[in-house]
Amino acid sequence: MHGPSLPSVLKSKPATHDTTTTHDQLIAGLARVTSPQETPIYICAFQDCNRLFPSRERVMLHRKRDHNSDEDRDIITWNE
Repeated sequence: MHGPSLPSVLKSKPATHDTTTTHDQLIAGLARVTSPQETPIYICAFQDCNRLFPSRERVMLHRKRDHNSDEDRDIITWNE
């Protein structure tokens, strides 16, 4: 594999309680199989950030704002 990759174990964060999902939504099922065309995923792997974004442009806005960087490497995606 070329380029960055995620570590096998990511840093943990406290979970928050879901107060919005209804019983009917749980019964109906919320998950399904998707594809890169339907669900773009871009991960900021800069300095072990590992935040998810829906586009490369959003990753770059995040990088500029939160990392003060214009570096366009260390982005993990299945869309390119």
